[in-house]
Amino acid sequence: MEKYMQPGKIIDSLCYVPTKEVILDLIVSLPPQMARYLKDVFGPRVAPLLSMDADTLYQMKTNLSPSELEKALAPKVGALAMPLDDFVSELHKTGVEKAVIFNLDEQTPSGLKGLPNDYYADIVKQYPQTFIGIAGIDPLKGMAAVREIRRSYELGLRGIAVRPFMFGIPPHHAKMYPLYTTCVELDIPVWFHLSINYSTNNMEVERPVYLDIVAQDFPELKIIAGHGGWPWVAEMMAVAWRNPNIYIDIASYMPKYFTKSGAGWESLLHFGNSVLQDRILFASTWLFMGMSIRQLADQVLELPLKPEIKQKWLYKNAQRLFGQSA
Repeated sequence: MEKYMQPGKIIDSLCYVPTKEVILDLIVSLPPQMARYLKDVFGPRVAPLLSMDADTLYQMKTNLSPSELEKALAPKVGALAMPLDDFVSELHKTGVEKAVIFNLDEQTPSGLKGLPNDYYADIVKQYPQTFIGIAGIDPLKGMAAVREIRRSYELGLRGIAVRPFMFGIPPHHAKMYPLYTTCVELDIPVWFHLSINYSTNNMEVERPVYLDIVAQDFPELKIIAGHGGWPWVAEMMAVAWRNPNIYIDIASYMPKYFTKSGAGWESLLHFGNSVLQDRILFASTWLFMGMSIRQLADQVLELPLKPEIKQKWLYKNAQRLFGQSA
């Protein structure tokens, strides 16, 4: 098989949009509980592009008010930012047919109000042939969260995103169930962060086994388990095997490491090459990976998978999940 696929055969199931507004929002509205990310995780890759080191960026985040931080960073984000027209052209040039862009609403636990879902809906409205949008939802807002799902759907967004660790509640918590009912009614998926986090919050609430309870209670709900469920990958595979409504994305991890001995991805490669081949999704979160979407997709092409299954991971599975025509 050729290393490069023909253009138009990649769907990125979790993609950042590199506009100035989004980049500022990702830093300014980053929850205080997650400030360490700017020092130890993606900060070392991003801070140099802002003409500073990671520790300086971390200190700015922890010591400045949101408005002060935004004012200080606004002149510096140009090296990371890209006009939407240019980004769309770059996507198509490198074979990305669709990109799923997403927002997060973690206002209740963080105390910070980020970009509204309207911002992402407007991008989808401008480029409906390129982007699919997922709304950020805060489950601690109760019925306001349900209303926001419906409002976002009317705006053109087609899914919701939640990071359980930020709210301190597992996916099977009662506060989540009204959200699931609404998603089933609208026939849209829910994406979960389901992996290690480097915040000050507990990570136990994101064990994949909790999704088993949700999937059994809502067999019609389309569920995306983000970040492969690492470090609970074997558990993630078992839960997905039991529940055909669960998909698994591989965002925020470099696929080349899936083959490294002891890395913990062995069961993903085994089951993703067999019984779960129709439910693995390529996803990049490229902006903080230090690599392009194309480079990350090429790493999938190098994995020990059957050629037809590589096509499923990179394109066909997401095409089916998000209801995209052939």
